[in-house]
Amino acid sequence: MSDLFIPTLLGTARKGRRSAAIAEALIDLMKQRSLMTDLIDVADYRLTATGDDAAGLDRYRELMAAADGLVIVAPEYNHGYPGELKLLLDSDFSAYARKPVGLVTVSSGRIGGARLAEQLRLLTTALRMVPVSPALHVVDAEQAVAEDGRLASPSLEQVAIDMLDEVVWFAEALAHARAA
Repeated sequence: MSDLFIPTLLGTARKGRRSAAIAEALIDLMKQRSLMTDLIDVADYRLTATGDDAAGLDRYRELMAAADGLVIVAPEYNHGYPGELKLLLDSDFSAYARKPVGLVTVSSGRIGGARLAEQLRLLTTALRMVPVSPALHVVDAEQAVAEDGRLASPSLEQVAIDMLDEVVWFAEALAHARAA
């Protein structure tokens, strides 16, 4: 594809999180498509309040400044996003502007985090990002990743590829526009 850097942000620090396997499956899929990526784990940043300056936050800001786009993988908690994800996203407003974001929502329920996706669209738009369609909604998180680490369903994998293609398209277009 290109030399785009699209990190993957794992948006929960909860013990036993099933979304970690999904983030890893996406990272493998991105690497197969020759995208540069890195896992950014909210668990590595122990923010307790807006405006905190947690250890390592400079590294997060560097990654976001270098990023051409972002993929967020997060579970739906009580119809919304995890607090630690919001705190981390709020830690660096300027680096997100005019960059695409792919949304991957995870749920044990039947709607795959659709309510979370809607909230993340509002949040990322407020951060001046460009959320792409389609979002990837992972239902039955326990069954979503096969033993080999790949997404278990061909249709799930196809939606992931479609979402990544959109992130790449917008990343290339917006990188050109930001440089102009």
